[in-house]
Amino acid sequence: MKHKLFLFVFLLTALSVINGQASERKKYNFNSEWKLRIGDFPKAKDAKFDDSKWKQVTLPHAFNEDEAFKLPISQHTDTVMWYRKHFRVKELRGKKVFVEFEGVRQGGEFFLNGHYLGLHENGVMAVGFDLTPYMKEGDNVLAVRTDNNWFYREKRTNSKFQWSDRNF
Repeated sequence: MKHKLFLFVFLLTALSVINGQASERKKYNFNSEWKLRIGDFPKAKDAKFDDSKWKQVTLPHAFNEDEAFKLPISQHTDTVMWYRKHFRVKELRGKKVFVEFEGVRQGGEFFLNGHYLGLHENGVMAVGFDLTPYMKEGDNVLAVRTDNNWFYREKRTNSKFQWSDRNF
């Protein structure tokens, strides 16, 4: 009986500790105060790149929203553009930080403080990254290069997305 009581108290204590840790998780809305520039700027991945004259947007954002109801879809702009987000972190000790995007069309390359995080090629599915290895206390810059070309080809297979077409 003592062993069962000990086991019960141990499990109850362990669950309360686990539950306490889970409640420390914080979620932030990262959608506001992004910078956007249409065109390919390879140095835009670098944290010190000057984006002071870029357009400020809130995500989700369609870079070609002004064309949406004025032009046929076959005439919509399909090009490369960059999004950049500046943010400050007060303390990182003992923390893990992740970012999630609900979709990036067609292909997206992600950088934090100039470090490559990864590639996402699908457009309509969510993607996330662990920012912890490249994040620092103080100023940080998350940069996303998106390629919206209708004829975008997957880098690994060189195949075109079957669902992606000017008639989509």
